[in-house]
Formats: sequence, structure tokens, C-alpha cells
Amino acid sequence: MTQTRTEALCAILDDLAAFEIDLNVYYDDAEPQGVVDNVLTGKINSLRAFCQVLGWSELVAHMQTMTPLQANAVESLETIQTFVIPEARRLLAATDIETPPSPTQWFWQFVHPRICALARPRFEAGFFGDAVEASFKGVNDAVKRIVRDTDGREFDGAGLMTTAFSPQNPIIRLSKLVTETDRNIQQGYMQIMAGSMIGLRNPQAHGNLNPDSTKALHLTCLASLLMHKVDERI
Repeated sequence: MTQTRTEALCAILDDLAAFEIDLNVYYDDAEPQGVVDNVLTGKINSLRAFCQVLGWSELVAHMQTMTPLQANAVESLETIQTFVIPEARRLLAATDIETPPSPTQWFWQFVHPRICALARPRFEAGFFGDAVEASFKGVNDAVKRIVRDTDGREFDGAGLMTTAFSPQNPIIRLSKLVTETDRNIQQGYMQIMAGSMIGLRNPQAHGNLNPDSTKALHLTCLASLLMHKVDERI
């Protein structure tokens, strides 16, 4: 019968949890010491390989330099049993390791939470153009809310961005506007924001465009950057 991932991982963890070393034998004779080192090295390598596949990078890092064991099995086993095994069991209880993760799961960890909430469900359903449109609409709505709450005016799209980020009298200030570099930062992001509304949001909304998955991820990443800049306003 084929083991599930959960069963296989539990077997490795149980095996390591039950592993014992006779200290008198281990330290008194080099031959059994070498046997223990080799056996435990294999078990730790099996656990590390499993953790690597599952993306449990912190546990992988703890085991990365642990093997091959060379007269240090006692110390390594203590780390495995007191930290690695309990943490692996915690992750196992909180994770569905039988379902393959989304191939873009790593990407969404770095995307602004608001953009992720808007774009990810659409992207994973295959609606790449909708994911991009929703991302830039999210940026537009965030800026619109700040402008409206600040002075009550209603703008949209490129006009909203040139008003909000104007280097002369910005509502959303991204730099202190003291030096030329400060003003260039403000001007540059104003142009990126406005250009995104003209060249990315509007064509998606009105042209029914459908970029492929790679381009959609690139554009979503840009929307994420812009949303982060709005959050970083001073």
C-alpha cells in the first residue's frame, strides 16, 4: 500500500523521536560511534529532504550543516528531538501536505496583502486580465480614499494621481521635497502612478485584454509596489 506524505513524514518523526544513544558505548568505542553516526545521518537527511520539498526552510536551515555526523550525534539528536521534531509536528498539524501547493504560492507571500486579496483568486481561476485590472483598481481606490478624506475632492485615474502626488503641492507625500532627489522621487512616482492608470488599468478595463500568466504576475508586482509606496507616505 502506498503511504501518504503524512504517513511517511510521521514515520520519520516517530523514528527519530524514539532514537536513543547509549552514551557509554558511543563515547568508549569508535566503531559503534561510527555506526550510530551513519544511521542517524541517514535519518536526519531523510527528514531534511522532506522538509525541503514542503518548503519548511527554517527547519532545513537547522539541519543543513548537521550532517554528516562525526562524533557529534548526541548533540545533534538533542536538537532534532527538542526543536526540529516538535516544530515539524506543529507545521504538519497546520498544513495540508497532501495537496500540491500552487506553483505561484511563493510569489503571493511578497505581494501587498490588499493586492493579493484582489488578484490572487482571479489569477488562480485563470482570469489574468481581471487580476491585473483589479490590482490597479485597488491602487486607484486607495489613493482616491486618501484624497477624499483629506480635502473632500473626487478624482479618478491619471488625474487623481497627478493631483495626489504633485511635486508642487502633494496630498500624498513620498519624500520630504527638500532636495532635488526628493522632488525627483515624488515626480517619478507621480508619473508611474498616472502612467499605470492610462496604460494598464484603463486598457484592461475597456479593452478586454488578457495577458498571459507571466505578464500578469509582472503587472501585479508593479501594483503591489505602488500600493506599498502609498502605505509608506510621510
